[in-house]
Amino acid sequence: MFLPDLVVRSRRVVTPRGTRAAAIHVRSGKIVGVLDVDDVPAGCPIDEAMDSVVLPGLVDPYVYVTEGLDATTRAAAAGGITTMIAMPAAPVGSGENAGPEAVCAVDVGFWASIKPENVGELATIAQTGVFGFARVAASESDLRAIMPAVRWLDAIMLVSDVSDVSDTSDTASDIAVIGLCREFRTRTHLVRLSSTDLLAPLFHARAARAPITAQTSPYDLYMVASDATREARELLWAALAGDVIQAIASDRSPLPLSLPIAWTEAQPRGYTFDQIAQWMCVAPARLAGLDRKGAVDVGYDADLVVFDPDAGFTAKLAPFLGRRLRGVVERTYLRGTRIYENGAPFPSPCGKLLRRRQ
Repeated sequence: MFLPDLVVRSRRVVTPRGTRAAAIHVRSGKIVGVLDVDDVPAGCPIDEAMDSVVLPGLVDPYVYVTEGLDATTRAAAAGGITTMIAMPAAPVGSGENAGPEAVCAVDVGFWASIKPENVGELATIAQTGVFGFARVAASESDLRAIMPAVRWLDAIMLVSDVSDVSDTSDTASDIAVIGLCREFRTRTHLVRLSSTDLLAPLFHARAARAPITAQTSPYDLYMVASDATREARELLWAALAGDVIQAIASDRSPLPLSLPIAWTEAQPRGYTFDQIAQWMCVAPARLAGLDRKGAVDVGYDADLVVFDPDAGFTAKLAPFLGRRLRGVVERTYLRGTRIYENGAPFPSPCGKLLRRRQ
């Protein structure tokens, strides 16, 4: 029997079967065992995380790369994010996107941004390994041209908002997306809920088994500017708990703060780390079709986050500047390699370019 390369053990390991004391055995970048907490072979390197929570590496399914892959992925690693699916600043396969392993601290995949005039090229684009297709600020006519082709490829369509509907409000625009999803049966993901008025139509669509999912952001789950936004915040939390919304993703919020913000607001409401893992690890991995990411389980990539849930700190990044947050990412592992340790210099990048399986 081969010894593991590393054992990470804690009294609180978040697994698909609940949070429990366990020793995570890692070999060649994979989890090869989630065993009794005292089951540690002699001479094996150990990360003693006993008083911290060990979660799966977070999966961020919709990231804008505005400061380059190097800076963005380092920020992700510092926030416990080990996998991100990005909107590229340049076409996939060109420039920095051609060889992200040279600069990326975490694993990176890409969505393809498409236009109606590119519909005939979707099959070719899909062969590059993109995880799906995104259309930001689309018109209804655009989506009517694109969505049947995306469904034919058995791919997913990400939509931000829709214009040129008869009612020009944001809510009516998103309701149009739901209607098109039900019409074409195209897998559809709403990356930005424009209004909580959308929650009821979204609930009914999912109850009718429409292939639609949605995400919200740490910003929307935290910020309160008025009584109206306070009510909206509570509705979003309830929608997460009720599986109307499936994922929490950073969007344009600072990546290093996503997990602490989520925990700061989740813990007083009685939500657990099992639910946090569902919203920030399991559901985003499922969205992108990543079958070896998002869980602490045998056969999965050894992507792990060691998180101190009781430590507090004052945020130094806008728009959360000066706010007290709860929870600190202490260490982040990517396939068993420590890629972040609080207060330590970053090691050499070891992220990989991820491609959708054909």
